[in-house]
Amino acid sequence: MPARRFLRRQLERRGFAPEGLSEDLLDTMLRLDGALRDLAGGDSAPQGFDPFIFLAPGLPRVRPVLVLLSARAAQHDPTGGTPAYQDSQEGTEHVAMAAELLHIAITLHDAALGQRGGRRRRAARRLLGGAVGWLGANHLTLRALELSRHAPAPEIVSDLVDTLREITDGQALAQALQGGATGSADQAIALADARSGAVFSFACRAGARLVGADRQIVRSLGRYGRHAGIAWHLADDLWALGLEGEDLLREVGDRAASGRIPLAVSLAATQDPAVGEAWRRLSRHADSGLATHLAERVTAAGGVAAGHERLVLETWTARKALHQLPPSPHREALDQFAARLAG
Repeated sequence: MPARRFLRRQLERRGFAPEGLSEDLLDTMLRLDGALRDLAGGDSAPQGFDPFIFLAPGLPRVRPVLVLLSARAAQHDPTGGTPAYQDSQEGTEHVAMAAELLHIAITLHDAALGQRGGRRRRAARRLLGGAVGWLGANHLTLRALELSRHAPAPEIVSDLVDTLREITDGQALAQALQGGATGSADQAIALADARSGAVFSFACRAGARLVGADRQIVRSLGRYGRHAGIAWHLADDLWALGLEGEDLLREVGDRAASGRIPLAVSLAATQDPAVGEAWRRLSRHADSGLATHLAERVTAAGGVAAGHERLVLETWTARKALHQLPPSPHREALDQFAARLAG
């Protein structure tokens, strides 16, 4: 299957409306695929650092798509007005790659946090031996900053620095929750916000800034990205809790070891003390039966249902934020993506 057609199909499976996936957008995504692999590695990478486990070729990267769609949705003007900046292809691609590198850096930090007790996947443990995981994440963060300096809108660098502060706060919270603390619902949402919410918001605001959109449009797309990112995180956690056997142990066990508490677990723990005890035990010991027991207790205590209610709220709030933008195929693609997250 041709690469472009495969990419289109994969993006549509993730909920993006086909009308917004123009041929030139798909071509840009295919160029970014190879460029990201070059940027993530290279001579300046820490010795022994191999990022390609997180950069399998051909897979759709949501955050760059959000940059590209936001730029086009913000630039769309039915009256034919001229944007403050002309959308520079090179600058746009640099920012799109910066957003994806932030995501990969967070993934690396999570993997390093989850190493304690040998909880991470075998391949990830080989990749992240010693301090390589932390150094690799810092390397990717610096790459993201370097890329953002090439953007035509200087505000993007400031936005990226603010996003890094949010990410750092989230990592500190995850470290504090290591050891099996179930935390509160507010803390679970704060983790979702600092991980995906912050990065999605950066991607969408950056897209708007690339074309010189006015402040109202930048804020609207930032709100969209914030709530869509939280929804993405919540949907991913609910998906993990619905797995079985070794898949369930891998996904939920990794979260327990790294302090990434799912909202559904936090909510269920307030109703059923056995949930908190199972979570604490799972954070210290890999056991498939224990992971199954945890997932069953979370569901029985209403955690999954309550977590899905919050997911629906986040997707609704994200979609509402798009009402400030003029109708366009690109706005529709963003809207459909958020709607799909609720299942």
